[in-house]
Amino acid sequence: MRKQRAPSKATRLALTALLDASDSLHGYEIMQVTGIKPGTLYPMLARLADQALLESQWQEAPVDGHPPRHMYRLTDSGRALATDLARDDRGRPQPALRAKPT
Repeated sequence: MRKQRAPSKATRLALTALLDASDSLHGYEIMQVTGIKPGTLYPMLARLADQALLESQWQEAPVDGHPPRHMYRLTDSGRALATDLARDDRGRPQPALRAKPT
């Protein structure tokens, strides 16, 4: 039986960023909000999608000559997890988990 681990700080940051978003976000937007490096972010997003916590889809580039973007948004179970992570054990909202701007 596989033991469930607590989500990492990076996972908490990414899920909170997606929870706070009014719409889907692409990876670069998530990096800007959280400060997570791409070598950590993209494998993590793939794992979260495999766990059905995120939905992802390709969006055509808004500007000619740019590549299409992979857009991410929370599923219902991902939203529930993100909401739980944003609360402390007494059920009160925690301070924002965002990374400090550099």
